[in-house]
Amino acid sequence: MARSNPNKKKRRQASKTLLIFGEGFNDGMFLKHLKALYSFNAGVAITVKKGKGGNAKSIVIDAIKIPGAFDRKVVVLDNDKPKSEMIEARREAKGRSIELLENTPCLEYLLISIINERPKEKNSSWCKNEFESKYLNRKKRRESNEYNKLFPKKLLDSKRSTISELNKLISIMEGE
Repeated sequence: MARSNPNKKKRRQASKTLLIFGEGFNDGMFLKHLKALYSFNAGVAITVKKGKGGNAKSIVIDAIKIPGAFDRKVVVLDNDKPKSEMIEARREAKGRSIELLENTPCLEYLLISIINERPKEKNSSWCKNEFESKYLNRKKRRESNEYNKLFPKKLLDSKRSTISELNKLISIMEGE
């Protein structure tokens, strides 16, 4: 007769599986930072993958190619692409039961909004240059500890109520 140790902790087991696919490397780094802060006791096994950029439809297709039987797939991408390209990506995602979260116009706009206030400029290239020159240069964007310094949980929690895109990302990480 097998005995079990009553003092032994039971393994945590996820009830759901989730794939979050970021458009590129920088998106993947920020998503991994959010995952580390918000997904610990969510009961969801979250896999964060990063794409190689490209057009919106190819990003959705790259997410489809990730192996695994995920209960939910979410693709996070910038909607600074041509309108026809975004329409194709939305159609492809809907046909494959993939949720799209669109950053308007780009991830850097969201990041600047978290640190400061929403920039008046809504140009993607301006936002990217502004973020990399003032907050986190291109080389340091590859270091996860830099995201801990710039985006502590306390700041994210305080901005969550006023920035709907951030709230959606955090809610997904929390298993909602």
